Amino acid sequence: MQAIAREMNLSETTFVLPPTHAGRAQGADYRMRIFTPRTELPFAGHPSIGTAWVLASEGRFPVKSPRTQVRQEISIGVLPLTIAVLGDPSAGWPGGQEVDIQRGTTAPMLGEVTMTQAQTEISDEIPEDQLDELCAALEVPARYLGWQEVDGRYHPVSEARPTVVSTGLPFLVVPFRDRGLLSDVDAERTADVGRLAAEYGCDSAALVAAGSSGEIADADVHARVFVHPRSGITEDPATGSAAGPIAVYLGRLLGIRGRTYRVIIEQGIEVGRPSRLVAEVDFDEAGVPDNVRVSGATVPVIEGWIELP
Repeated sequence: MQAIAREMNLSETTFVLPPTHAGRAQGADYRMRIFTPRTELPFAGHPSIGTAWVLASEGRFPVKSPRTQVRQEISIGVLPLTIAVLGDPSAGWPGGQEVDIQRGTTAPMLGEVTMTQAQTEISDEIPEDQLDELCAALEVPARYLGWQEVDGRYHPVSEARPTVVSTGLPFLVVPFRDRGLLSDVDAERTADVGRLAAEYGCDSAALVAAGSSGEIADADVHARVFVHPRSGITEDPATGSAAGPIAVYLGRLLGIRGRTYRVIIEQGIEVGRPSRLVAEVDFDEAGVPDNVRVSGATVPVIEGWIELP
């Protein structure tokens, strides 16, 4: 599997297997393993959404309108996904069918896939006396960090500390006060930033600023994800496993209580692969995050066969 993932050279490559006995007992429909070009991941967002979409589109499990829930088994446990299904199979999928010309078959048209992520864990905040190390890795002055809300309110870095957040995979979330400043960060800093994130138990840093570049018209925030070089990738164009931590971080910073916080994230602009991610977090009355969800549409790009010797 690792050799195939290295040959594919994508951010992630997934392999679908039957669930284990323990996974089947928890209702898993399938088991998925996830590999970067150099290592196996315990959890990832986009591979989860894309794999569920492919399996549903190929009829590997029954789907029904308006939504179908499936459960995937991954290294961190069994997590649910919900697939939007357009049309009603009992009525011949009116207005919601796609025809596979090559196979001569008709299949349901699938919409967004929503994955529920793992329980939120908030661990380290970067202490003030270590911010210089982070800024040196980014090659930016400390004044670049902080959070500027769309209404003009500003949270200095003393209030908006870079923080490690996990909803299945830990990320060092680093707020920038201006989108332009974030876009100017040199992509060659990925290795140094990734190594610094590793000191806090992360493989990646999620850099985020308010606003949109215009590539994703309805985006609320702009994000870049720098990955530790041991993964075999540098800057990720879309990171579902980082979207949850970003939403948790921002919801806490903005003081969300007793409601759902929703944020639309644009990513991949700097690497020429614009991506749109939607993340939602339910916050209780005390402001504690729960039920993190990430949604997105899937677009098939290429398909083919691999022959093993």
